[in-house]
Amino acid sequence: MKVKAMIKQNNVLREQMTPFNRSYYEDMLLALRASKVDPVRTEQLLLEAAALLLEGQGKGKNAKQIFGEHPEDYFKEITGSVSTPKVRSKLNHYLMISCAALTGLFSVYAIAGLLLLWSTGEAGLFGRISIFTILVVGAGAIVLMEMIMRWMSSLSEDDAPKPKAFDIKALGIYVGIAILVVFLGVFLDNLFPVISISPWVSLVLAVAGGLGLKLVFFRS
Repeated sequence: MKVKAMIKQNNVLREQMTPFNRSYYEDMLLALRASKVDPVRTEQLLLEAAALLLEGQGKGKNAKQIFGEHPEDYFKEITGSVSTPKVRSKLNHYLMISCAALTGLFSVYAIAGLLLLWSTGEAGLFGRISIFTILVVGAGAIVLMEMIMRWMSSLSEDDAPKPKAFDIKALGIYVGIAILVVFLGVFLDNLFPVISISPWVSLVLAVAGGLGLKLVFFRS
């Protein structure tokens, strides 16, 4: 089976998982795809893990009960510890989030700018962008995702709505950072240069970002 076909089958299997199991499995997926394991072997291992997870899920088990506390540890045993260090995997994860956020930003600028260009002859607000906005979107997406992951980790492992104890202090730090960024934006936006950007350039950047996500982080 080709890599693209295995990735497609993998996506089908992920849709059958509970939210908790899917989140855990996607951490496994990111860790393995960021490793030095051969792409074909990577997708084979992911399919085997997905099938094992669904089998256990059918028996009322969750991902931690099947694979253990840490998602990346399961594949280390199978591949003989060929995976890259956890720090690199985490860095790749953050880079992927920032890339996706900036791709979305430039997609909005491209679509809105082209529509205004077509209707009024000028791109208006979507024909210029502050460097500060680019930095905030790239970094803010990481903070937002960490907040979401903290919230998801507070849910019980069997996906019941009953919450369990979690690190409120850590979540408070993330919220505080997000609020600080918003207030800093009011004062710092004028201190950073604003550059002119054609909607066509935004479109090129959005397409390049989308291709980068596919080829680098979701390679086939």
